[in-house]
Parts: sequence; C-alpha cells; structure tokens
Amino acid sequence: MTGVLGLGTALYLTNGAGVLTKVNGLLNVNRPNLTVETVDTTTHDSADGIREFIAALADPGELSATIHYEPGSATDDLLLEHLVSREKRAFNIVTKGPAGALEDNEGMVILTSYEPDDAPIDGVRQATITGKVSGAVEQAAQPEEP
Repeated sequence: MTGVLGLGTALYLTNGAGVLTKVNGLLNVNRPNLTVETVDTTTHDSADGIREFIAALADPGELSATIHYEPGSATDDLLLEHLVSREKRAFNIVTKGPAGALEDNEGMVILTSYEPDDAPIDGVRQATITGKVSGAVEQAAQPEEP
C-alpha cells in the first residue's frame, strides 16, 4: 500500500435554502468517527474478578475543519448563517481514494463554532469550523472521475 493524498477533499454544508454548498478554501477536515460507550455490568459473580461490560449509546463525534478565512465571502456568509440558525443540517465530505475513486461521507451536523484566527500580520487568515454530528454518518462510493 502506498497511501492516498488528501488533495481534492471537499466539504459541503447546507445553506438556508436547503442546498448543499461547497465550503471554499478548505485546508483540512476530519471525517467524524463513531465511538461506542460501555456500561460496567460487573457483579460479585463475575469470573476471576474481571470487569464485564455491555455496549451502550454510540456517539457520532464532531466535524472540524480549517479554511482560509475571507470575511464577507460566500463561504463566510454560509457558515455564519448556518451557525446562527442553530439547525441540524446535512453535510457531505467528499474524499478521493486510490485511482481517483470518490467517497461521500454524509450526515447531519449542528455547527457549534466558527472561529477566525487572530489576524497575523504576515500570514494567510484562517478559521476553524466545529460541529456536533447527529445520527449516523453514511458512506457511499461515487463513480471514478474521468
């Protein structure tokens, strides 16, 4: 296995009209990952004094991304509107696999923060986006790019 470059990854968030809209200037984004909580079911009858557990609720995690920050841009407006709406909306992270195969990672997210950097004197402005995923993240393969 030689690895896969992240180049070409895209993040789409839903605008106020319900349309998935590309977040421009994407530098990095995570694919939210499911974690499963456990509940301790150990009793005095547990064998050899070893704890026992059962699976409990699962947490779909958080979505986080870093972008180039451009105040007043279409992406800035999209993020501010989504954040202020406090709504759970659809998202899609498109990643490229080997040989150009694309994979959609779709789900629902509530944006919880959109934080621009501290405006460095000699650097490109960036902002961090964070959101709480609600429900399962579905993965679906797309046809390869031509």
